[in-house]
Amino acid sequence: MRKILLFLAVLILISGFAFAQENVIPVKIVEFPLPSSARTYEISEYRSFVEMDRPFMGDGFSCRFAPFTSADISDYSYDTEGEAIVFKRVENVEKTESIGTVFFTAKFQYIVCQEGAEPVVHNFSTVGNGTTAEQALDRCFRNAAIHVSDIAGSISVRPAPFTVSSMVSGEYILSCGKKDKIAKGDEFHVYSKRNGQDIGKLFAVNVKDDITFAQPIHLKDQIIAGDGVEKVRMIGFGANFYYDRIFGDDLNCFGAYLEFFRFFRAFRFLVGTEHISGLDDNCWNIYGGLKTMWHLGYVDLSSLIYIGRGYADSDYRYTGGSIKLLAEFTPIDWIKIGLETGYSKWLADHDNDYPNYGGFLLGAGITLRF
Repeated sequence: MRKILLFLAVLILISGFAFAQENVIPVKIVEFPLPSSARTYEISEYRSFVEMDRPFMGDGFSCRFAPFTSADISDYSYDTEGEAIVFKRVENVEKTESIGTVFFTAKFQYIVCQEGAEPVVHNFSTVGNGTTAEQALDRCFRNAAIHVSDIAGSISVRPAPFTVSSMVSGEYILSCGKKDKIAKGDEFHVYSKRNGQDIGKLFAVNVKDDITFAQPIHLKDQIIAGDGVEKVRMIGFGANFYYDRIFGDDLNCFGAYLEFFRFFRAFRFLVGTEHISGLDDNCWNIYGGLKTMWHLGYVDLSSLIYIGRGYADSDYRYTGGSIKLLAEFTPIDWIKIGLETGYSKWLADHDNDYPNYGGFLLGAGITLRF
């Protein structure tokens, strides 16, 4: 019994260690030489300044300092996958005095570089006050550590081109916009900044010049600020191929339509054609219509309405259309599999030789998105 308990304890420790290792973000910090205004006050000797990078050494970070050899970012290499290089620069330190109080203002710059992502520059300044210069400087650097904590939170295990900035009124604000060629209706994968896992998808509902408001399609975990966001790269077209069984007249319908979904939020236009077999003369229909969509977790629920003309015996002889309700599941980004039901009706053009046809329908289809 003791051996079993010991074995279980070892397994728990190993799994815990493996999980912790999976969540560690390797970080290198390169500290630029201090400017003359900072050296004047010998700030490098202050413990609060030395420990400014402590937030990078917390849970989820494996931090080490690299020697400063060049001001060119490209001269520093990435040793491990997912590693981030943080360049710290003190721009300026200013001292002001009033009766009985000393103020210090320090301006900092942090540049976070990571493989697969554009460098992110963080500029900020902090102020500290005290009865002595030492006390004021110490408070100034302690305030700076709070900002460094925010910067550390922006580093992700899996770097992505964009991030989730915040959440407002049930919508997520993304750090991308029209300048990044984002359009309404675009979809995004969201990656946890701590473990790099894909935790869900968002779609753009409102796009500004430099930010995008997005709503969830489906989420496997809670999204927090700093999570990575990567756009699903598509032109914006979907080609749907479907089969419907039209009951009542016992007809078979084989069809296809093309929809365009970029720049649209909940609806999109479509054009298509379908072949009706089971009539005395086989009929081809061409049509145009509108498709609306709602995201319900992993299932997309859509309604379709379209009208068109039917071609039979070398001429257009029918006018009609269909109303459908479609439920689709998306196993991968570029494929949707769906089931549909609805009603179709096509009327002959005042010609008794060609009967009207239609009825309730049930069918299935597949959509290829590109």
